[in-house]
Amino acid sequence: MSIDALVDVLGWVVPILLSGLVGWLSKSLTHQREAEKARDEAQEARARAMQEGLRTLLRAELLEIHAKHVPLGYIPVADMEETDRVYRAYHSLGGNGAGTKLYEEIKALPTVD
Repeated sequence: MSIDALVDVLGWVVPILLSGLVGWLSKSLTHQREAEKARDEAQEARARAMQEGLRTLLRAELLEIHAKHVPLGYIPVADMEETDRVYRAYHSLGGNGAGTKLYEEIKALPTVD
């Protein structure tokens, strides 16, 4: 085979091979981006579920504190401090409404040592 013929063959083969390689790399990168997006979405969904679950538990704690102390008409200082911590966490997770009403009613109680 002459050098001219080899150059002609390479002139056809190399672009085809490079085109195939670029196509494969592009598809590979697209697949990787889609997989990363799916992982991110799953992670965000888990984070939202954890946040909602934690907010629900904190609201339940406020309900328990409310049910225990409002009928008594007072609250020990240590329990009020815990109530404040629970409410701050609850509120920072986006909780409000019913939990805020409970907190305000607890907060209105006189404290005792």
